[in-house]
Amino acid sequence: MRKSRNLAVCMIGAACGLLFYCGSFYARSFLENRAAQQKYDNLRKECTGENDPDDMEIVRSVTSKKKNSGEQVLGKQDKTGDVSSQEEIRESFGISWDKLRKINDQVVGWIQIPGTDISYPVVQGEDDEYYLHHSISKEKDAFGTIFLGAGNSKDFRDSHSFLYGHNMEGNMMFANLNRYEEEEFYRQCPVFYIITPEEMYCYEIFSVEQAGEQSPGFQYGYELGSRAYEKQLELLSGNSMYQTHVKTDSSKPMVTLVTCNSRLDEYIRMTVHGILRDTWNREENTVNTSV
Repeated sequence: MRKSRNLAVCMIGAACGLLFYCGSFYARSFLENRAAQQKYDNLRKECTGENDPDDMEIVRSVTSKKKNSGEQVLGKQDKTGDVSSQEEIRESFGISWDKLRKINDQVVGWIQIPGTDISYPVVQGEDDEYYLHHSISKEKDAFGTIFLGAGNSKDFRDSHSFLYGHNMEGNMMFANLNRYEEEEFYRQCPVFYIITPEEMYCYEIFSVEQAGEQSPGFQYGYELGSRAYEKQLELLSGNSMYQTHVKTDSSKPMVTLVTCNSRLDEYIRMTVHGILRDTWNREENTVNTSV
């Protein structure tokens, strides 16, 4: 009887220890998520004036087609009056690129998906590993940073560009991409915007795929308008988890948003493919449906 009592006491102690460990882990995880969220909320407010990622002020100020939404070009000008380089544009589309570059000189743009919690700066490193483990301020960070593939052009003119981000608790980073498994969510959030100092692009989501390493969703390098690129777009449309009925055009570039999914095999990625629909030029502040 004494042995049974001692065993019961040990089991209760072990259970209490496990509960304490789990509670501490989730409490620490909650605090880390809250701190990370607060950091990006502060960054968003400082550099865009947004208090909430779904305010859509960046997008709305331009897509409303109102002239002069407060956009400023304060870079150095050459003899023709044009800004000499993208790096010298201090502010456009309501975003302070100057402030962002002071935090990280590898900032190339901003991504926003209306209706989701996704509204983040985009960086581009020398490889596709560094920003998986470093923050926007280049500090070691499990949350990483949303980043453009190292092999892509920072002006998003490649036929196929990639943006990567972690699937983090608390709907941080690219976690909300996994909600595109639900067709209803896609219907509510069918487009995403990428903003650079020079232009703002609107992409229409045409395919949502759980993609393996050999998926055409990870192929790139085709020429715009080529039969190979056209075939790739056709395959991606066919591989979609549901039909979006969005028509693709091989003369338009696409961007693929990539994250992981804890329910999937470690080599499977959640991918959201968007085809360029509209472009707004910084200087003209007008929409252009051609590249």
